[in-house]
Amino acid sequence: MEKEEIIRAAERLEGSAADYPFEGDFETVVFRHKQTRRWFGLVLKVPKRYLGEGARDEVCLNLKCPRDLSEILRQNYKGILPAYHMNKSHWITVRLHADVPQEEILRLLGLSYDLTGGKGGKVRG
Repeated sequence: MEKEEIIRAAERLEGSAADYPFEGDFETVVFRHKQTRRWFGLVLKVPKRYLGEGARDEVCLNLKCPRDLSEILRQNYKGILPAYHMNKSHWITVRLHADVPQEEILRLLGLSYDLTGGKGGKVRG
């Protein structure tokens, strides 16, 4: 999945907004609930040292995820890791160009939206 597709999907969620909150950084995108300003996603460049041997810096997606589901996802997909630069118990990093199907990424985006205060975060591709 491409970064632009993720942004469009996140912006389709009711009451959501995408913004670039870090001064001078036009690569990192935060997805939030407009009303509460709570984050439900983050697109950012993750350094190769975090991704493992043979990797290079990659644009990834951080999402909130229940701990038990996070463990199952990491067992099933090499492209899902404990979150880079966030609480590793409550967030995951999804590698956009790994083995995680687009439908699963969109489902996880909707779940993260719901977990952070959204209503009905079903994302349609």
